[in-house]
Amino acid sequence: MPFFFFDEDLSNNVIVQEALKKICFEKLMAEGYCDMNSVFNRPQLKREEIAFELAKINSPLASLFKRIYPKTIVEAKKRLLAVLEKEALDIKQLNYYSMFAIVYYIYRTIPTYEERSQRTQGMFESWKKYLYEFTGNFLSSDLDLRISGGIIFDFNTVDLRVIRSISNYVDLLDEIRMPEKKVFFRGHSDISYRLLPSIFRKEEWLHNEKKMYQELQINCPDDFSRMKNHLETLAEMQHYGLPTRLLDITQNPLIALYFACESRDTYSGEVILFSIDKDNIKYPQSDTVALLASLPLFTNTVQRDFYFASKDKTLTLDTFNKRITRLVQEVRLERPGFKDEVLPEDLSKSVVVIPSRNNRRIDRQEGAFIICGLLEEIYGTETRNSITDLRAKDIDGKKIVCVIGSKDKIQKQLNSLGINKARIYPEIDDVADYIKNHTNEL
Repeated sequence: MPFFFFDEDLSNNVIVQEALKKICFEKLMAEGYCDMNSVFNRPQLKREEIAFELAKINSPLASLFKRIYPKTIVEAKKRLLAVLEKEALDIKQLNYYSMFAIVYYIYRTIPTYEERSQRTQGMFESWKKYLYEFTGNFLSSDLDLRISGGIIFDFNTVDLRVIRSISNYVDLLDEIRMPEKKVFFRGHSDISYRLLPSIFRKEEWLHNEKKMYQELQINCPDDFSRMKNHLETLAEMQHYGLPTRLLDITQNPLIALYFACESRDTYSGEVILFSIDKDNIKYPQSDTVALLASLPLFTNTVQRDFYFASKDKTLTLDTFNKRITRLVQEVRLERPGFKDEVLPEDLSKSVVVIPSRNNRRIDRQEGAFIICGLLEEIYGTETRNSITDLRAKDIDGKKIVCVIGSKDKIQKQLNSLGINKARIYPEIDDVADYIKNHTNEL
């Protein structure tokens, strides 16, 4: 990845390249935007705090943050490369926080916000040129990259909105309302969060999906004895924090806004809006849902066999269904009337499903799910996040990116409307925690 980034030696280092890829470029390529505030607009992050977090994972990078920051890129390069070379770090051993620390460390040598913005714009333009000239990615030539509020985005495909009050939010909801569509919402407190189900966030989780699915049921049989189908089982596992191929969403826009403000740190939150044709919304009785919910019962190797069969254009529909016979048989155990007429494209779908409200948290949060199949970007070579196809768009066809600022203010407004921790989380310990911290407001 020989694009310009402040210094040639740093640009050519494979560890630095991977860090830049993870922190700066992956989300931009996948979803069309990337929040750069965490590395160039947040000087209030304390060195001691970063050193402590790195020390917890035994990262040798912690030593970089135990001294004052270097004044020049030359000195930063010298110190950083010395650690990387001395420790002979393996890219596979670096987690996301370590990669963030590398990029953050380099950015600390740039004194002003304006210069950081200029350098960042230049870096992304150089990266865009590299993609066009050296990798043959001609789509990159159409990127119109801009920076606003520390967020770099493709102006051609992204409509960036900043929400600072509930009234701003309501205005946006009025703007996107369409009678033939239903809008679903997902809120998270850090806009850098990737729009993927948890099972796809770590390779080890995806490779052990079947094992985790079975182990939890074996070790906690009473919790799953009342489950009627694979979807309910996955929802229960999601509730208890096991990685699954479900992505939590809600039908209530205020609940999503609460989640976007829940962690009132310095990072911008985000509410993702999904606009779905009403005819395409699924329910637990759907054959497509049953098909996708059965995938965790197979090893990653078998899942990949299913995926490659679905992409083989030489196969007839009948031959394809024979290749996935084991999957069809598993679905039939749940639905005896299920027919072996699966379309290849069904396996790589992401569909919105409204589940039964037999779980208190789903009921309180007016929850729904996006259940993901064998996604192209996970099982194939695609870099674009296909889940973004479900996102709401403006009148020009640009995807609406809803950035949440002023978290404290919005959370107070939500609390006055009864949207708070006690409302969102029905478990007694969460209700007690809310009461404890809001005694004067009761």
